[in-house]
Amino acid sequence: MYRPKLAQVVVLLLLLAVLSTAALIHLIWQRAASENIDEVVASLDTQTAGSVRNDLTSTLALVSSTAEIVRSIFFQGAISAGDEVKREFLFLSLLREQSAITWIGFGFPDGRFFGSHATADGRIEMVEIGVAEPGELRQLRRDRYRPIPGDIFFEQRIKAESAYVALGAPWYRLGRDGGDPVWTVTNVLPNGFEPSIVLSTRVDMFGKFAGVVMVAVSLRRLSQALKAVNMPVGSKAFVLDEHGRVLANSQPSDGVMAAHFSDFPESDAVTAAAAEAVALNGGAAFRAVTQSAALGPVFVSSSRLPFERWRLITATPRSTFASGIDENIRRIPIAVLAIAGLAATTAVVFANLLFARPLARLAVQLRAVEHFSLESVRHHPTFLAELNDFSDALKRMSIGLSAFARYMPLDVVRPLVEGSIEPKPGGELCDITVMFADLPGFTELTERLGPAVEPHLTRFLTTAVAAIHAEGGTVDKFIGDAVMAIWNAPGRQADHAARACRAATAIRDAMHTEPPVSVGHGEVRVRIGINSGTALIGNIGSAERLSYTAIGDTVNLASRLVGVAKEHGVEIVLSDATVQASDAFAHTTSLGLATVRGKAEPVAVYTIDPPDVAFQGGDNGNGTYHGDDDCLLTAQAFRC
Repeated sequence: MYRPKLAQVVVLLLLLAVLSTAALIHLIWQRAASENIDEVVASLDTQTAGSVRNDLTSTLALVSSTAEIVRSIFFQGAISAGDEVKREFLFLSLLREQSAITWIGFGFPDGRFFGSHATADGRIEMVEIGVAEPGELRQLRRDRYRPIPGDIFFEQRIKAESAYVALGAPWYRLGRDGGDPVWTVTNVLPNGFEPSIVLSTRVDMFGKFAGVVMVAVSLRRLSQALKAVNMPVGSKAFVLDEHGRVLANSQPSDGVMAAHFSDFPESDAVTAAAAEAVALNGGAAFRAVTQSAALGPVFVSSSRLPFERWRLITATPRSTFASGIDENIRRIPIAVLAIAGLAATTAVVFANLLFARPLARLAVQLRAVEHFSLESVRHHPTFLAELNDFSDALKRMSIGLSAFARYMPLDVVRPLVEGSIEPKPGGELCDITVMFADLPGFTELTERLGPAVEPHLTRFLTTAVAAIHAEGGTVDKFIGDAVMAIWNAPGRQADHAARACRAATAIRDAMHTEPPVSVGHGEVRVRIGINSGTALIGNIGSAERLSYTAIGDTVNLASRLVGVAKEHGVEIVLSDATVQASDAFAHTTSLGLATVRGKAEPVAVYTIDPPDVAFQGGDNGNGTYHGDDDCLLTAQAFRC
């Protein structure tokens, strides 16, 4: 696969960075404009919803107080519901003072109805409907009045028949059956089709039901309130009930009051966008953007109103605000592209000379550090001070790492350099195999030779480290003449126990090829203890100083097994856990149970058969016979 050179990539990136400036500026301006438009639309939505909410709240409060006034007067007996003159005077007075109210009426238990009605042309009607037999029309009297300053002028009395039955109206039935005032939405009132919201309340006199007071507000009043709200040109507002019916809107299409969104003409793009947003978002409060083929993006929002789960829907085309902004945004890239072209040419030349070539050399040096080929790291002077300092620091770092690697295992140093191990206290429980190996008679040798003992110790430790590394182990630490090694950490090794056994065998065999270190230890050249189990692995120490090591009972037992080897006069002692993990029963001899300091119960221990035993026939202590020419070497017995 083709991989571009660093110089090519740097030049290309610089070129793309310069050329992308135009697009970036364009996006920033466009986003800023969109956010501003969103804020403006949100502010207008809030104002519109607040205005409608306040108007509706005040109207509903006015209706409630009016209904309570009428109920209280009738209840207290100040005016009798049957007193026509006083009743008319009360209703006329209240209706003239409350312009938002369109009806004040009273339904009698016998089916009669009397009410005052404010008509759309500003006149007032006194409407009275009499009683009739079931199925027959009722007598209707309508007295029309024209308001004049300080009084009203009687114009006309109309007598006719009416099919309206107050007893069957929802407002009457709910008011009669309820103890508290009840709100309803109705389409039919005594004068015919007149969509309104009605508050009805029951009137009792001396514990006897006397009738129902009703006060109504026409939904046209709410449409007038929406129309009066200061909204942007082209925007629309709608009031929906809980079933999604349109109760009022700010701009009726063709002067028609539609009952559903589907009733609006298809040419009304703003209403269509509002209908789509409501269909997608359901009855919850929301703010969304709907795409319209005719208008582009349309901001649609929905908020709750304090009555009967009504909602206020506002729809505002983005073009209302953004037409001039979009034009300016389209001009910006043209100017920026011209500047970007000149800047890109200059950047390409200088980037190649000042960045690409020096960075390519530094990349080679970094790869050398990554692979710990520290001897090949050199300082390359560059024109730029930062890159020159980088190269110099890289050289100094390679010198430090060379020394650092001698004090810690490379398996630990490499993750530290790569950053996969964080240098702070902590660790994890892990199944490992631990090995301790030391020189028999080293104390006497030290007393006899003094400083001259160092070559003997170095030779032993060099042999041990080489064998440990050959089997993928990690040298944990040196403890006097002893070395501690672990397997399966930090890297994972499924056959870690077998690896430790092979390393121990290799150390034993290598020590027997060397002259004995001290007199009296010709047969036993090394003592090794190996144990497998769970231990805490990680960075152990303080925040100032750490050591990557293993701690726990598994480690302690491996250390104690070195003493067990001395007691039994053998060179290698394995715990039962290691023997089972390495599957090496055929090449080990059981030493029985050993009492180990720090362990409450004796521990089963084994030794690895020396080469001469592996080639001799006979029992190894576990009931397995060794013999014939096809026996393997002891070290080969632990291969996976």
